[in-house]
Order: sequence, then structure tokens, then C-alpha cells
Amino acid sequence: MFRFERMCSPRIARVIAAGLVVAFALGDALAESVSYGTAFERRVSNFGSRDALDAFVVESVREGQYDQALSTLEEILLTAPNDIDVRIALARVYHQLGSHDLAGVHLDEAALLTSSEAQAAEIARLRRLNARAQRGITARMAITLGGTYSDAELTVPAIPATDSTSLFAPFVIVDGEIVRKLDTASRDEVRFGGTVQYERALNDTDFDGDLDIFDAFAGKAQVTYSKGLPDIADTLRLDVSGYGLVQDHGGGRELQEFGTEAEISFRPTVESRIHAFAGYGWLGNSRNLFTDHRVRYGIAGDVRIVAGLAVGAHASGYRDWGSTSLSFAGSGTDFEAHGYEAGAFVSHLLHAFENGQSWIHRFGGRYSEERILDYASVTGPFPVTADLVDRKAWELYWDHTVQIATRAEFNFRLSYGQDEISDAGPFAGNRNGEFWGIRTGLTYRFN
Repeated sequence: MFRFERMCSPRIARVIAAGLVVAFALGDALAESVSYGTAFERRVSNFGSRDALDAFVVESVREGQYDQALSTLEEILLTAPNDIDVRIALARVYHQLGSHDLAGVHLDEAALLTSSEAQAAEIARLRRLNARAQRGITARMAITLGGTYSDAELTVPAIPATDSTSLFAPFVIVDGEIVRKLDTASRDEVRFGGTVQYERALNDTDFDGDLDIFDAFAGKAQVTYSKGLPDIADTLRLDVSGYGLVQDHGGGRELQEFGTEAEISFRPTVESRIHAFAGYGWLGNSRNLFTDHRVRYGIAGDVRIVAGLAVGAHASGYRDWGSTSLSFAGSGTDFEAHGYEAGAFVSHLLHAFENGQSWIHRFGGRYSEERILDYASVTGPFPVTADLVDRKAWELYWDHTVQIATRAEFNFRLSYGQDEISDAGPFAGNRNGEFWGIRTGLTYRFN
């Protein structure tokens, strides 16, 4: 099992120290954050007060409580149907939620009532945004540039031998998507997307107990047909995708996967989502992975439980089939691998800035168990028979996302984890790993 007695090692001390530095830096921002609870109490204690209602709408939008903002704005509209600012605010919220028809209705009403150039200019701006979203084709692209610091240690107890390595390296991610909205009652869409990624990575690429540094390239292209199912539930959707994926695993191993995936999603409330997926991938052209077929499946969900606080969880699994160049002891060359992963997170709105931008942090963890091919038994210096091994791993992480401009955000991640490979053959041996890292990046969105 995992060596929890190592939790007081120098590596953990460095992780804790880095976390405390970030925590102290966040203290002042948290102290200055705007209180949604205070605004709610004012609304309840000052029933009918327009000032209290206006303040509650502002805080609701900042905290992402859009259903509360909509109900409050509609309440104001009952007593002030000719209030232009309320109409404009409703249009903004509906546009944010993708209800462009309702946004257009309120903009039309506001245009009939407008009495100032500033209001007319804002209505015209929102109309342009709404029309752009309704014209059928939208596009987005994002570029992320950043760097990672990784520190890892591998131990082979049977020898015994230990390898410890650190790495600071850059990374870049470019992803984009074109969405074609179809003229259907169920608001169907066709999406064309892709991602390209490069980073300098640190890993035991060939499972031999020695850490390797390599250039990791990855690319994925995908086309998706997304169909709404309003006859069953208003927010129920079915997405069917076809994809191609290339990923460098290091050590002469490269994944080339072509497959299809189906996902069904549902929003029980405006601020919650549940989705499940299943897919099949063909890996026959991959290099030195020895896997031909893969099936994936999983379920995930998240929900906002109170203002500024959300929780989520996921569970997924896979099963592989393939054959190696060597026979397994007492059997042929065919094998079957499988595994599962489960995780959870808590996300908190740390600070809402006056301009509407936000600072969100998330703490989470994941645990996995797998029965996989031991590549060291096949490609190592003394290959005799192929072996399957058990692998267990866990990771804890702390993410921060700070929106620094309308289209730009800063990301920071601190992580620590361990893994263990057991039931290995006599020539490969069991292996234990410990790793921690810091990852920072700046993302700019062109949509």
C-alpha cells in the first residue's frame, strides 16, 4: 500500500510551504470579497425595498446565482414594467445563459422605452452580441502559455535503488472550436474542435524505475453532433462524437487512437450538471503500446450548493485488449487490461471584483487502480515473458483561476501524489513513486 509515513518528507514540507505562501497571499482578497449573504439578508429584512433588490441582483450575478438574479429582476418588473435598466439587466442574464430569444424580447421592450444615449448604446451593443450568437455559426480559440516545476522520486525496493529528478519546463496549449447551430426546435448543433499541446515532461516512460525527460506532443481533432431532447427533459442533450488522438508517451511509445463517443447530459438546475459517457477507440496504429481496442465509460456531476461554493465528483473506467511480442507465462500473447478512477472536488469563489471578474480556487483529489501491461517486461533489457502488474495511484491538487481581463485568466496549480506498481515479474520488480509539482499559465481567449 502507499507509504503514508513519507508524508513528513522534505518534499511534503516544500509543498506545504508553497501552499501557505499562496494561502497568505489570498487572505486579504478574501477579507475584501463582497458578501452575497449580506445582500440576501437585506432583501429579506427590507422586503419591497428597491435598493435592497438592486444590491441582491448585483451580488447574485457576481456569485453566479443566475436563477436568483432572474427571479429578483422579474419581481422588480412586476412593480416597474417600464424600468429600462431592469429590462437591460434581464437581457444580459438571459444572453449569458444562452436564452437569446428571451434576451431579444427584453431588448426590444427596452428600445421602446429608452430615453438616453447611453442606454441606447448599451441596447445596441447587446443586440449585436445577441445577433452574433443567433446567426448560426460561432467560433472560439484559446492559447495557454506557462511553465511547470516537477519533482519526482522512484524507488525499486528489491534492489534497492532510488532515482530522484527535478524539472522546470514550459508548456503551450492551443484549442479551438467552431459551432454550427442548426435551425431545429431542439437547438441541435454540429461542433468541430481541436487541441494541440506541447510540454517537456518527466516520467518513467519505460517502467524500468528510472525517470526520463522527454518532449510530449499531443493533438486531438473531433466532430460532434449535439441534439437536444426537450420531449424528455428541457435540458437533456445527447452528443455523439468522432475523434482522432495522437499523444507521445515517451520511451518510443506513441498513442494513435481513432474512435467514437456518446455523452448524455442533463441540468437539473441552472447551476448543476450531470453527464455520462461511453466510447470506443481503435489503437491499432499506436507504437509500442500493444493495445488494439479500448472501451471507456464514466459519469460526472457538479452542483452549486450555496453562494460561491460548488462540489463535484466523477467516476470512470476503461478496458483494453491487445497482444504483445512476447508470451505471458503459461498463456499466449493476448492480454486484457482494465482500470477505474474516482475523484471529487470543492470549488469556491474566493473573490468577486467590482468589474465582475472573479477569482476561483478548487481543491480536489483522485484515486485510481489498474491492471496494466508492464512495459519493462516487454521492452526492458532482459525480456523473457510479458507480465501484467497492478498499479494504484492518488493525487491531491489545489487550483486557482483568476480572471485578470475580459478574455484573459491566470491559472496556478499545486499538486502532490504517489503511485505504486506491484505484482511485477522478477526481472522488472515492484516500483513506488512520489511526485509533486507547480504549474502556472496564462490563457487568452479569442471568442
